[in-house]
Amino acid sequence: MSPRQAGPTPYRRVPLETKAAQGLAVLELVTAGASIRTAAEQTGLSTTTAWRRAHWVRDWSLPGLYGLTPRRLPPQRGTALCPRGRPYIEELDGPGGPLYRGGI
Repeated sequence: MSPRQAGPTPYRRVPLETKAAQGLAVLELVTAGASIRTAAEQTGLSTTTAWRRAHWVRDWSLPGLYGLTPRRLPPQRGTALCPRGRPYIEELDGPGGPLYRGGI
């Protein structure tokens, strides 16, 4: 028997530079008034990927809007790590962060 590994192996990983460039391109088009679908067509991405990339760039830059330095890359929305809503960003949402709402 061969030893099993935990979980599936990702078959495709996009380099960070490519992911950021795609997200910025989509975000620029959407900010200029294009829809996600139109931005996806112009950048050669699927609509879902364009939506995810644009939100990923927004989430990545969010700590900078509060004068903080991002410490980690946020998980991409619409994936198993962040199935819904904005991802938890420790600098913002953790204790002492500007968006902290107290313990539950």
